[in-house]
Amino acid sequence: DRRGRLPRDTQDARGHAGRYVAMEATNRINDLIDITSHLVDLLARENHALREKRPREVSALLEEKNNLTRAYETRIDGLSELVKNPEELDEVDSELRERLHGLGEKVNLMVDENARLLKVAIDANKRVVEAIAEAVKTSQPGPGTYSAKGAVGAVGANGSSQNVSFTLDRSL
Repeated sequence: DRRGRLPRDTQDARGHAGRYVAMEATNRINDLIDITSHLVDLLARENHALREKRPREVSALLEEKNNLTRAYETRIDGLSELVKNPEELDEVDSELRERLHGLGEKVNLMVDENARLLKVAIDANKRVVEAIAEAVKTSQPGPGTYSAKGAVGAVGANGSSQNVSFTLDRSL
């Protein structure tokens, strides 16, 4: 209601609102554990695909990764509210808190590995694109040049003309 009290139906059988708060905190922790577990699994699959150089698998995971990441960030923000009220967090089973802490460490390691593997893949793709662009550039014929006898001959980008053309300014 407007006075900040919980509605009657959210209080436990003994009329104790604290039980509801602990239950809500536990539900939040369980929800975060579930999402974090899915994110760890997805990152493991993506990291494996990156190590095996399977870009189609990586692409196929992108939408799910974006959805899980958004959900994870939202739940982490919600957990920040719980941390502001340690008495609520103390009501959560210690095994759940430890499990969440362990998963948090694991997801952080997986994210770091994922970032490294993505950087390697991006850099490798960039080098391939640059090598292809350089190969195309060097295979293109250069402008035609006139030979000493006036014939036009194509000289490749790596080649150079044997004859040098120049102009003389007689106005001096």
